[in-house]
Amino acid sequence: MKSGHYLTLNIRRTAKASSDSDERPAKLTKLEIREDSGADEFEYHTFVRCWGCSGARVESGLENIEPTVQAVIHAVEASKGHEIKAWAEEVTACQHFDELSGQAPRDGFSLDTLHQCSTCDKRENLWLCLTCGNVGCGRRQYDGSGGNNHGISHYEATGHCVSVKLGTITPEGTADAYCYTCDDNKMDPHLAAHLKVFGINVAAQQKTEKSIAELQLDQNLKFDFSMTTADGAKLEPVAGPGLTGLKNLGNSCYMASVLQCVFGIDRFRDRYFPTAADHFATCTQANPAQCLLCQLHKLAAGLWSGRYANLETDSEGRPAHQAGIAPSTFKAAVAKDHYEFSTMRQQDAFEFLLHLEKQVDVVERSVNSGNSNPNKVFDFTTEERLQCLGCQKVRYRVEPARSVSLPVIKRPLDAGFAPVSLAECLDVMTAKEAIDGYQCPECERPTQAVKSTRFASFPKVLAVQVRRFELVNWVPEKLDISVQVPLSEVSLEAYRARGVQPGEEPLPESDDIPNPAVASQQQPVVDEEVVSQLEAMGFPRVRCVKAVSKTGNCGAEAAMTWIFEHMDDPDIDVPEVVAQSESLEAVNPVAVEQLAAMGFARDRVERELRNAGGDAERALDRLLSIPDDEADVAMESVAEPTVDDSQSRNSAFELTGFVSHKGSSVHCGHYIASVRHGSGADSKWFMFNDSKVVAQGEPQPEQAYVYFFTRLD
Repeated sequence: MKSGHYLTLNIRRTAKASSDSDERPAKLTKLEIREDSGADEFEYHTFVRCWGCSGARVESGLENIEPTVQAVIHAVEASKGHEIKAWAEEVTACQHFDELSGQAPRDGFSLDTLHQCSTCDKRENLWLCLTCGNVGCGRRQYDGSGGNNHGISHYEATGHCVSVKLGTITPEGTADAYCYTCDDNKMDPHLAAHLKVFGINVAAQQKTEKSIAELQLDQNLKFDFSMTTADGAKLEPVAGPGLTGLKNLGNSCYMASVLQCVFGIDRFRDRYFPTAADHFATCTQANPAQCLLCQLHKLAAGLWSGRYANLETDSEGRPAHQAGIAPSTFKAAVAKDHYEFSTMRQQDAFEFLLHLEKQVDVVERSVNSGNSNPNKVFDFTTEERLQCLGCQKVRYRVEPARSVSLPVIKRPLDAGFAPVSLAECLDVMTAKEAIDGYQCPECERPTQAVKSTRFASFPKVLAVQVRRFELVNWVPEKLDISVQVPLSEVSLEAYRARGVQPGEEPLPESDDIPNPAVASQQQPVVDEEVVSQLEAMGFPRVRCVKAVSKTGNCGAEAAMTWIFEHMDDPDIDVPEVVAQSESLEAVNPVAVEQLAAMGFARDRVERELRNAGGDAERALDRLLSIPDDEADVAMESVAEPTVDDSQSRNSAFELTGFVSHKGSSVHCGHYIASVRHGSGADSKWFMFNDSKVVAQGEPQPEQAYVYFFTRLD
């Protein structure tokens, strides 16, 4: 009542009796993606109430009420509008719209002829020729349904190539437009002027049909994945606290699968679920929709309260899958300003996990000095051992980490590849790697060295990515290799770091620290053609340049392999070298204030901004990857790694979740998650396929892409 807006519209729907029709669904085509409005399943009832009159019902047929009611019914909800905007392909104008001339209504044209195809009796999916005003129906489907091709037939007969879809014209001056010469969806930048020739006033139009983008989004959201066991038995739907599904927002399965695994971790659940009400009551953000902490608490409450996990029933009264919750505001908050995650395109689940961790780090620094950050369950350290084969001296370094990336071993068979074990992948990761041309500070000449990496400490939850990729004709493709992962205890003791051993002599440190003045004149020369090839695959330029430099300009395949092997390096997005002239420049005070406001020391902020050439994003990555107390000693050697006792006692883990990718390409397909509730013999596995949740008696981790192992304490 505070707003003075007294009239409200109530829309109710009731299910129609189920149909026994066995009619085969029509095949979809580019122009004729038919709308599923729900009219075949539901009956809709609307009425208006006036709350200035104690909620009395208002006659909706009144002249000044009915247009508003119809506009509301046909309007696109705000969240769907955001999805459509992100999902829709980029549509541009073409010369045929820009150079349209000779417009004149054909003989017999009138506004009364716009409601029906000029050749047949079709009244939906009608296209208006912008040259002569002919109205033609859309394209015919393979089964005879849909239109009768009269729109394209008119183009073939007259050469009039530009048209607009009636029913999609909005008062804002937008509509679906198509150019038959270009054979593609286009934008008409002069739509109002073109329609005025035929007496159509854009400002007076009401949208009555879904646009192509809306229909494409609807079809994408209906993507289904078989929920059956290996022998074909149907898995039964379940629901409850921790068993709440997440609706597919349009290619959002990568996000949903990661969130189900992450919020299945006790530390994340306990951080955001019990304190949700307290945060909502005390949050100082003006717009909660843009507050990531609000959205994390809201998501946790949605997943774990059980309020939204209610099984529905089908037309025969049998249990059916739950509706799930739509994490649209969470996605908008966590992906804000990100050039990929803010779109509706398919993304990499592991990349999203890293992005989520980064965003959580940022917001948690302002809460309890970061002590409540649930990301700490992923924290551990790795020990890198380097030995010069000339003087036999060694160097040890300890680096912070949050995940490991494992290669898979290719053993071709007549059909496909032989399976590999998790232990074999770990063996490859921790094996000694030869380094040719190592500039030894002790030998003072190029020598050969060997390097290996092991666990200096173990996290509470170990996130593991399995690199199932190879480069084929410059395109990354999946490797269909089964990785045998035990569901019982997994011991990582064999991969524990041992520190400096008796009799080992350390390499000198001082000469190994690069001099910025020298580095500025030793910028790596990289093959720009290879860099461009990698950028075309979607990798950031900083990573591409670094990969080509590190692999000695040996080609795109070697560089891409290096990128996959070093994706979780804390400095992966830091340029290879920073010239002295650049590092001494004054930094942007606005960037300093923004980063300092997150709780970082001002001197650290200024230093990392200089190292990043003023790029605030790269500086933030570095600030988050190196704890404050380690920042000043990051380049120093570590003779004996100092490991937290609680992280050094136990090296036994248990698989508690995994994300699987179904599809042959890294650019498409579908992600699902499997999460274990409980531990040991009493545990149960559940599969999360967007909003569908089922009990999974026999989890199949062999084809997983990301694994989550929990330490057995």
